[in-house]
Amino acid sequence: LEKGVIVDFTMNKACAAGTGSFLEEQAEKLEINIKKEFEQIAFSSDSPADLGDRCTVFMESALFEHLQRGFPVPDLVGGLAYSVAYNYLNKVVENRKIGNNIFFQGGTACNKSVVAAFEKILEKEITVPPHNEVLGAIGAAIVAMEATKGKSKFKGFAL
Repeated sequence: LEKGVIVDFTMNKACAAGTGSFLEEQAEKLEINIKKEFEQIAFSSDSPADLGDRCTVFMESALFEHLQRGFPVPDLVGGLAYSVAYNYLNKVVENRKIGNNIFFQGGTACNKSVVAAFEKILEKEITVPPHNEVLGAIGAAIVAMEATKGKSKFKGFAL
């Protein structure tokens, strides 16, 4: 943001490794509930495993290699949080400048361990706005409402 205006944004279009569904799949494979246990387990890690920042196939392979080598589950879960952050920064942000006002939205932003990984890597505070998981839908609804000429039959606009 500059002077209250969004000046840049980007989404991960190339790889599923930065998505909540990737985290959810890996948590299931580790028999961890993504909503109830993942954050707590990740935060209990003493040394998050380096699982890389590549695509899901390689990260998943690294996860199970580390598991077979006896890495503690908390370090694997913590490593997943960091891997998502590194994947996004290296594959999506690339060399673009990251400002000081960083907003993180979408379902993955609900995971406090991923937010914490971003904050630690960037050494910056990340803002996760209320209702972050549906902000895209809210924005699309506002654009649709503003683009509607005349009265709409959609009752939701009146709310």
